[in-house]
Amino acid sequence: MTPAQRDHRRGTLYMLLVIAIWGGFLPVAKAALVAVDPYWLTAMRFVTAALVFLVLLWRREGAHKISTEGKLWKIALFGSCGFAGFGISLFEGLRLTRPEISAMILALGPIQVALWQWWSTHRQPDNFTLAAIALALVGELLVVTSGEFARLVGGDALGNGLVFLASLFWTAYTLGGQAFPCWSPVRYTALSCSLGTIAIAAFLIVATALGHSTPPSTAQLVAVWPELAYTVFCVSVFGILFWNMGVAKLGPLSAGLFANFTPVITYLIAIAQGRRPDAVELAGAVIVLVALIANNRHQSAKARSIQA
Repeated sequence: MTPAQRDHRRGTLYMLLVIAIWGGFLPVAKAALVAVDPYWLTAMRFVTAALVFLVLLWRREGAHKISTEGKLWKIALFGSCGFAGFGISLFEGLRLTRPEISAMILALGPIQVALWQWWSTHRQPDNFTLAAIALALVGELLVVTSGEFARLVGGDALGNGLVFLASLFWTAYTLGGQAFPCWSPVRYTALSCSLGTIAIAAFLIVATALGHSTPPSTAQLVAVWPELAYTVFCVSVFGILFWNMGVAKLGPLSAGLFANFTPVITYLIAIAQGRRPDAVELAGAVIVLVALIANNRHQSAKARSIQA
């Protein structure tokens, strides 16, 4: 087996683990939110992750890399978006809507990136990408409304809107990595997550003062400890580690193709739990996945042609 084949096999294994971990994230987090509110769950999740990534950065790149190099406010801004804004908005929304719907909303990240690049560069995407964007948005509309468009302003609308806001925060954080081209993914993750916890603490203090957040009791923590362990360690630590390793072996486009299948796992879990999505919702989910996968393969083919 050649080194390239070995890297591809390892990268594929990493991404399969990512799909499994991230696919179960939202249903498990939904269960944890019964006992722990979004602010405390976000704090527990990312404080732990920040400590792990700082140690990893120190071991891999040295203590001198634990420095913002004069970019404190920039990295703090992106960290606040990617961890405080994303985490709290996602969990607040998840309390009001279903995990599988949330997964489909979060899956629109690549579409958001494409639209941002269009706006920022004033260069219109090619016709294939435009068609994929339109198709994905139509599919998402069917998923969220099940064909009943009045649900855009009622029912789960607030929860879905908060999850969509979370997806915008994560897209901003993802694009923010381009502002640090000389930093490794581990360094960007470790420093942004660490500074993002300051914003999380600020939101937690304000929410507590307003009576919107309360510390979980020991009994509550014990009642959902498996869900907390999965959310804090499996998703926030191992999921991100496996993602970074998969991207290193396969490249971002191929890794993104795997990530598109994450909502499938979430839907399978919902079905296993007894929920039966209607035909319109399932058709919308299929349309979104087909659009995302087709566009990913199209972008990958374009990248290969440019390299050739």
